[in-house]
Amino acid sequence: MNVVSLLRKTETMGAREFRYNLDKMLRNPPRPCRIMLHNKPALVVLSDDDFLQIIEVMEELKNEGVLERVTKNLKMEHKKRPTWFWNKTWQKKEKRADTELKSGKVHHARSAKDLIKQLKS
Repeated sequence: MNVVSLLRKTETMGAREFRYNLDKMLRNPPRPCRIMLHNKPALVVLSDDDFLQIIEVMEELKNEGVLERVTKNLKMEHKKRPTWFWNKTWQKKEKRADTELKSGKVHHARSAKDLIKQLKS
């Protein structure tokens, strides 16, 4: 079994269920599981053997230079496409929106009908 298939086969459980079974899960995890917080994976609980297998694979990837190549490619992609939020034109629009909020130019609609009335007027 490779690492990817191991992580794909993990059972997903919510944070509440994990809290109820915390002591038992951390002492002897019966199966790999992903813990979700706010619908996003927060952590994975693995047995010692599974964890060691993942560490071995990561060391192999590091020794072969795969991780460095991936990191280098990601940095190059990031330089090609700057993050949209931090570019100058977007920041100007953010400042403009903030000033309009402060000056009271923003209208709130309580329903779709109210919104349509405000747009027509």
